Amino acid sequence: MEFKANPIIVEKYNFETLVEPEEGIENNIMVQLNEVEPAGEDKSELEAGKIYKVDVPFSLVLERFKIDGQISRIVQVLDFFGETNEIDQATAQEMSKPLIDYIKRLTYEVTEIAFDLPGYKLDFESN
Repeated sequence: MEFKANPIIVEKYNFETLVEPEEGIENNIMVQLNEVEPAGEDKSELEAGKIYKVDVPFSLVLERFKIDGQISRIVQVLDFFGETNEIDQATAQEMSKPLIDYIKRLTYEVTEIAFDLPGYKLDFESN
């Protein structure tokens, strides 16, 4: 499936240095696809395919720091008029990968500055 994507929006990114290790907190990164419609009266844009807001909320606790936040973007799946659950896994991953990469990049840059050392490289495996 082909799609047209708008710019990525960092809705929230919170970084905290840990003075003491935190235990019992589960790391979580999710991908949510929520169907949206264009604002206003003109809905002609939907003739090209359905439009989704791809949300990636996350909360990660690592050895020296924790991060949480939400990153999103609007994506139009071209020539797709089905239901959200009909979008295959590969397409959903392709739609969300740039957002995951943004989290990795932000974390690398922030940890490099915060610790005055080479940045921390996140490595995610999809479930």
